[in-house]
Amino acid sequence: MSRKIAAVLAAVAVAVLLPSPAQAHGQLAFSDPADHSTVTEPRESVRLVFTEKPTSAAYFTVKAPDGTRVDHGWSGGEPKPLPSPVQELTLRDGNWEPQLYKIGFPAVIPVSHWPQTGVYTITYLSVASDGDKVTGEIRFDYQGKLTTAPAGWTAPTNQPDPGLGQTAPPQQPAATSGATAAAPAPAPESTTWPYWVLAGLVAALVLGGVLLHRRSTTR
Repeated sequence: MSRKIAAVLAAVAVAVLLPSPAQAHGQLAFSDPADHSTVTEPRESVRLVFTEKPTSAAYFTVKAPDGTRVDHGWSGGEPKPLPSPVQELTLRDGNWEPQLYKIGFPAVIPVSHWPQTGVYTITYLSVASDGDKVTGEIRFDYQGKLTTAPAGWTAPTNQPDPGLGQTAPPQQPAATSGATAAAPAPAPESTTWPYWVLAGLVAALVLGGVLLHRRSTTR
């Protein structure tokens, strides 16, 4: 095996290890409180700011350190200029081009109470205008005054809308008379390999080619 072939295989390995660009419309620009920050005073709400207005079916939660939810719905705030523009990639005519977003679209999530000190987690799930999933989480350390739940408070148990790309729970077949409902066909197995597996295979090919080349030159 020639050195040129080995070089080509090495280039392929690098290409496998590098992730392809992804459309990133409607992504999180910043949060208040910021990720990994510390909050020392109780507050009525937290705020996430996106580069596009979250869809009306967007899903948000705020969880106390023990996993208890303390969020209470959400509402869209007034769009405002971002402190600094956010760059995202847009696919135009087959090419990825940077695009700057200068306006932020808030999602305001009321917090019912602060039952514990420790790390709170904000999760979000939405869909951008181009169909891209917008999801992530923010963690912050609360070290402020503890507050009690409002009278009659019940922690929310709602789940994400299936339209947000979440897998719906399996449905039980409806009861039928005189016939047995057919079992659902199993989902086809995925043939997509993780990047680290592909990279390992290519690296092994490169190493094997180099060893074969060395052996052929020493004979």
